[in-house]
Amino acid sequence: MSGVRRWPLHPQPGPLEALSSWLGRLARLYEMPVTDLLTRNLGLVGLAVPADLDYDPPAAMLAALAERTGVELARLRAMTLAGWEPWLFDTLTVPIDQTQPMFDAYVRDHSVLLAPGEAGTNQVNRWKRWPGPWLGWSLHRACPVCAADPDRGRALIWRLPLMTGCVEHGCRLEEAAAVDAALALGHEGPGPTLLAEPLATVDRYTYEGLTTGRVTLPGRTVHAGVWFRLLRSLLDEVSLSLTGRSSHGRATLEHVWEATGREQRAGLTTWRPYEYLAPEVQEAMLHAAGTALNLAAKGTVIACGRLASTLRPEHRHVYDGAPSAPHRSSWQEAMDQIETALALARTDRDAARQLLILLTLGCRTINRFEEERAFLFGAGVSADFLPSARELGRADLT
Repeated sequence: MSGVRRWPLHPQPGPLEALSSWLGRLARLYEMPVTDLLTRNLGLVGLAVPADLDYDPPAAMLAALAERTGVELARLRAMTLAGWEPWLFDTLTVPIDQTQPMFDAYVRDHSVLLAPGEAGTNQVNRWKRWPGPWLGWSLHRACPVCAADPDRGRALIWRLPLMTGCVEHGCRLEEAAAVDAALALGHEGPGPTLLAEPLATVDRYTYEGLTTGRVTLPGRTVHAGVWFRLLRSLLDEVSLSLTGRSSHGRATLEHVWEATGREQRAGLTTWRPYEYLAPEVQEAMLHAAGTALNLAAKGTVIACGRLASTLRPEHRHVYDGAPSAPHRSSWQEAMDQIETALALARTDRDAARQLLILLTLGCRTINRFEEERAFLFGAGVSADFLPSARELGRADLT
């Protein structure tokens, strides 16, 4: 046992709560600034408190917080953006010489609506470096219902253009400054606005991935890391111009945008990565992506991409009314999910390829890549189903 004393007051963080949100609630309990809480009261007087606590805070700070509060270090890490490598991000820091390869690997290698190779050859602007998936704008949003409860915090994911609403309350996220100002003046603040479909469905998929590590799509259940890349690829596809697409691709994209009731490509005339788009245009793209998911599931449009099978419902037995087993928290299902993925990879070439991509996202050397490839082969996945690093375009491996 160490001699470190626990803080007398240390409420547990909420599901998916951001580290900054939780620390703000803790500091209010002790009536002090967050900076004081993280220095003198944490025993780290020389610590430089980062301006953005949710990005990649010092390991020493997280370790000391775990000792003072009893919250597991892994959970604290998951309350930061760095804690979501490699599932949500390949890496938070994209080397400038790897910007385009990493964009292509995350976005263009996982086609959904369009046939493989049809997405185009748009290049990321070398003078305005792509920051990585989902990291263009730092949004400051709040759920009006959650904000009215002082014991509730704000979710980390609300900072990113990945969700539009609060899944628990089914309402749209609002600008945090407006919500906070109204509450500070004793007003009720902006009332909750119902989040309409198909944005609500996209949010539910994302929330399921964040809380359980997997997403139940119409065709099959996929790992959360696959869902994030599928969604980002779909957002890219609906942003493309019709020029250069096949007749099927053009018809599909036209059908999707017509079904949204919005202007084609949300009015874009020049392609730009999703992360560079204004928030209102990002929401229009999410609307189109959700519409595409719905149309593909119903068979109204035929998806032709590598991940198309995840959207096509297969024949299933009629539900017999038996209650579902309760979900285990966060990544406790990891081993079950891996075995499920392996079972599919043994018979499905595309599933094997995607599993290899997922397992090697964090690999930086060819030896490490080959170790993961050997693991899949040893687990019964056919070597013919497992492409080489060169075939996957992993020119970044040393």
